Amino acid sequence: MGSAGRNTQKRFQNLMIQKFSMALGLLFLVVVGTCFSIYSKATQLPENRPQAILNQVVDLNKRVVVCLGDSLTHGRVSHNYVDELDERFPDDYLFVNAGINSELTYNVLLRIETVIALKPDYITVLIGTNDALGTLGEQSAQRYIEKWNLPQAPDRKWFRQNLVRIVTRLKRETRAEIALLSLPPITEDTGHPGYLQARKYSHDIRAIAREQQVAYLPLHELLTFAVEGETRENKLVFRGPERTQMYKAIVAHFLLGRSWDTIAANNGFLFLTDFIHLNAKAAGIAADLIDDFIRHN
Repeated sequence: MGSAGRNTQKRFQNLMIQKFSMALGLLFLVVVGTCFSIYSKATQLPENRPQAILNQVVDLNKRVVVCLGDSLTHGRVSHNYVDELDERFPDDYLFVNAGINSELTYNVLLRIETVIALKPDYITVLIGTNDALGTLGEQSAQRYIEKWNLPQAPDRKWFRQNLVRIVTRLKRETRAEIALLSLPPITEDTGHPGYLQARKYSHDIRAIAREQQVAYLPLHELLTFAVEGETRENKLVFRGPERTQMYKAIVAHFLLGRSWDTIAANNGFLFLTDFIHLNAKAAGIAADLIDDFIRHN
C-alpha cells in the first residue's frame, strides 16, 4: 500500500474514532439528562406545600388540612394520598402537603413552625418509617446521620421523644384537630426485622396518641391484617440500607410510565412498591382513614 493509501486509511480511522467518541458523548449526555429528569420528578416539591400556601392569598373561609410526614405523604415516590383527599372534598377545604422525602421525626420537629403558621383546622401526622429504618443496622443509621446531620443515631426512644414534642407543640400552638397514623409495614415479610420494627413503632404511636388525647388512625393494623391474611411468597428480599429496589421502582414509574400498583404487583407485593412506599391501594386506605377523621371532627 502506498503512502496515499495509508494516509486515506488513517484519515478514515480517525474519522471513525471521532464519530464513536461523539456517539459515546451523546449517549452519556442522554443518560445523564434522563437520570437528572427522573431525579427531579422524584424529588419535586408539591405545589400545595406549606411555604407555597403561605405565600398565597388564602380564602379564610376554607378549612385547612395539613398532612405532615415523609415520602409516604410527599407522594412522588409513593402514591399521593393527599391529592386523592383533595379530589374527595369540596372546594371549601384546602389540603396542604407537608411531606418531605426521607425525613425523620427530628426533621419534622425542626420545621414545625411552618405548619403552625398555616393555622390549620386539621393536622394528620404519618411519620416514623425512616426512624425505624435507621435502626436496621449501622450502615442504615449512618446514612441518615450523614444525610440530615443528625445529632445522634436513630433509635426508638428518640423517636418517641420527638413525636411527643411534635404533638405537644401542635396542640399548644394550633386549634387543629390532630390525628396520628400508624406506620405501614416495612416489607411484607412478616418475620423480617423491618416488619417487626414497624409494628413496634406503630404501638408507640398508638400509645402517644392515647396519652396526648389525639386521634389515632390504624393504618398499620389494616395493612398488616390484609398482608397476614394472604398466603404469598415474597419475590424480593429487603436487605436494609440498600435502595436498589426503590430506584428501580422510580425508573419504572417515571421513565416507563408504569403505575405504582403495577410495580407492586410485579414485585409480589400487596401494598408496597419497593419494601417501603405505598401503591394506590395502600394510599387509598390511608386516605379513607383521614377522610373519616375529617368528616367526624
